[in-house]
Amino acid sequence: RVSALAQEAWIHARPANDFASFAPHLERVFDLRRQYADFFAPYDHRYDPMLDDFEPGLKVAQVKEVFDELRPRQVALVRAIQERGRPVEDAFLHLNYDIQKQWDFGVEVAKAYGYDFNRGRQDKSAHPFTTTFGLGDVRITTRFYPNLLTSSIFSTMHETGHALYDQGSKPSLDRSPLLGGTSLAVHESQSRMWENFVGRSRAFWTGFFPRLQATFPSQLATVEVDDFYRAVNKVQPSLIRVEADEATYNLHIMLRFDLEMALAEKSVDVRDLPERWNAKMQEYLGLTPPNDKDGVLQDVHWSSGLMGYFPTYALGNLIAAQLWEKIQADLPSLSQEIARGRFASLLGWLREHIHQHGAKFEPVELLQRVVGGGLSAKPYLRYLEGKFGDIYGLS
Repeated sequence: RVSALAQEAWIHARPANDFASFAPHLERVFDLRRQYADFFAPYDHRYDPMLDDFEPGLKVAQVKEVFDELRPRQVALVRAIQERGRPVEDAFLHLNYDIQKQWDFGVEVAKAYGYDFNRGRQDKSAHPFTTTFGLGDVRITTRFYPNLLTSSIFSTMHETGHALYDQGSKPSLDRSPLLGGTSLAVHESQSRMWENFVGRSRAFWTGFFPRLQATFPSQLATVEVDDFYRAVNKVQPSLIRVEADEATYNLHIMLRFDLEMALAEKSVDVRDLPERWNAKMQEYLGLTPPNDKDGVLQDVHWSSGLMGYFPTYALGNLIAAQLWEKIQADLPSLSQEIARGRFASLLGWLREHIHQHGAKFEPVELLQRVVGGGLSAKPYLRYLEGKFGDIYGLS
């Protein structure tokens, strides 16, 4: 009841830029979440039970350790890119693009990745998501904008990654609690891998950009593949999390993680959230929201009581990078295969090591089995610094 009323209050508070009307609801939500966590005492940190709801077996101390390593280097990378002053032209992404042709191209990519349309379908939605009714019915949704080509393409890639995970579970797990992913972060590692490590790679567009040009000749005929690759990887700090690029996204997540921990231990009051939010946005991204609508009120998740949920997005990026390094070691010709539009080896590797197990193993145990170690920020830092160092000429 409290969360239902809080969500309704948020719906009205955000467009009105009225945090004060929402704050009493948020206080009740956080109070109930703290009471919930206390049912699981003793704990190392009150936030541990909240995190465990989404990442079984993971502790705040482990997340904090990798975030503390990640944060300063991501902040430094973003600042180095800004100081480099090497602008990326992306105006051609904002021309008019026929929705049906966007749809057709996205379906082509999903099929190439290995998504089985005999056991699923794609539909439109205001916010992309994947839903699984069983091994034989795993559906994806995508949103489309006529003047933003990348939204539908990368949304389809992202949701296809989620769907491939669920479609890849062992048939013996169907209609059991073990069907599907082991945690939100591991699930997110799959969607982020197909969206970013594959879909935003130079190798992918080497093969698929000619097809995209043929689909939209008037918009893209004079665009070079390397210019397109740089455009879809443009780094630009922004206020809104869902619009963030690869280099800045985790900073949005770590901001929320920091505040959630403080709220869990009651070291910050709800009424102080806007000020704390703005201070961290300035510290991490060099931006200060002009209002609460584009700041502390931008997400619906807290009104639903989803404390412990946000970190899974960044953890998914880290796990994807750990898996990617192992995959590249095991599949040395992967880049060439991706450039030829062939993804069977990659999907086969993921089926064997990740997908077939469903939720059989807890996240850290699965990671240990596959890469031989626990959660680490180092592979993702190598990925980010290498990729964007090349794009922006930082080396």
